[in-house]
Amino acid sequence: MPPLQTSMAKSIDVLIICALKDEYDQVLNVNEGMISDGWIQLTSNKGQIISEATFQTSSGRPLIIQTTWASHMGREQAISIASTLINSNNVRCIAMSGICGGRRDKVSLGDVIFADRLWSYDAGKLVVEDGHEKFQGDALQYRPTDLWVQRMQHFSIHLNHWSVTRPALPLESQEDWVLIRLLNAELPAHHPEFSKRCPDWQQTLERLIKKSWVDDELNLTPLGRSQAQKLSIKYPSELPKPPDFAIHVAPIATGAKVVEDEGLFSRLSSNMRKVLGVDMEASAVAAFGEINQVPVIIAKAVSDFGDKYKDDRYRKFAAHASAQCLIKFFRDNIDLLPEAISVVNQHHMTEIDIKLITIDQLIDVLAEEYPDPRDARALWQRAGGKSYDIENVPRPRDLWQKIWQKATQGAIVTPAKLLAQVASELPNNDVILYFLNQHSA
Repeated sequence: MPPLQTSMAKSIDVLIICALKDEYDQVLNVNEGMISDGWIQLTSNKGQIISEATFQTSSGRPLIIQTTWASHMGREQAISIASTLINSNNVRCIAMSGICGGRRDKVSLGDVIFADRLWSYDAGKLVVEDGHEKFQGDALQYRPTDLWVQRMQHFSIHLNHWSVTRPALPLESQEDWVLIRLLNAELPAHHPEFSKRCPDWQQTLERLIKKSWVDDELNLTPLGRSQAQKLSIKYPSELPKPPDFAIHVAPIATGAKVVEDEGLFSRLSSNMRKVLGVDMEASAVAAFGEINQVPVIIAKAVSDFGDKYKDDRYRKFAAHASAQCLIKFFRDNIDLLPEAISVVNQHHMTEIDIKLITIDQLIDVLAEEYPDPRDARALWQRAGGKSYDIENVPRPRDLWQKIWQKATQGAIVTPAKLLAQVASELPNNDVILYFLNQHSA
């Protein structure tokens, strides 16, 4: 492996964040359309390992992508790495690839889901009513613009040249075939299509025993016979072939725990009818992007159905498929990326003084000038809001992140109103003047 180079501050088109190292490895396994000589490994100014490559696009303009991983699953880790890297570079778009749980009978193992809505399904309030705990969800949604979603719905890709292939048969399909053979009093291993229809015999047998559908001597249990009879009634001629690889555009829900719960999607769909995926990071990255006014695109692939019966053979393919789809999507749609933010303050900055200004810098200014909730509440009122809109958050940066998020999500005090009031009190602050100009345009 070549020695790591230190990354210099620059403009990055897309920052792809992965939750785990094996997901990151599959991003590095994507080389179709690459202009550069492979992925270059770098270290950020804080020491994180990142990789960078340049790709061809439909418009002819090169696409610069950086990627890294968060080393642990979860929202906090994903936001931490995103915050570090977005402050080191001018990032035009944040993205995530990797694996997720999928909704059984709606998606197949290995399918890719582009998120058109994201929310944290475990955010809310736990109350006790009549002696029973009841969860009241607070489903604050994050979503790409309609234009991004339309392009997602139009996107397609071919699997022909991928370096990681999709397993031919899910273990569940192999289980079903074995159950039908046993129902017909046949020994699966003696069937002429045994090697074709059940290539993963050991894993299939282990799952059948674990589900209590067969015993150790390969006899159908009452549960197994019932399942086999249901299959024979539903498919009297032949079991169906597994569906082809597909791309879906649908909601993905985020929670703090690894889930093995067959009833999860049934509960989630009561509030979000079309939900197809569940993960542990995406909604937090989307919220971070919204606060920082950077678009966030999530593409994750189904590696399991959120229950205890995993088919780990699909994990590598799912990580690879999501990375392939995500990079190809950006190559086809580079025109949707916002222009790089480089700023010249027209009042007293020259071309030599060009610098990058981020939302984090804005939050820093506001936290420094109005650090106490009473100061922030008074400013909010001067901008036209109500005092009770502002919570008592002790840490100034946390306070102002919440206030800025409230302003950008439809509060009576818009970003333009808030910034205009701040500018009247801080008339020479470059950061405030820049964002006032952006929100007044």
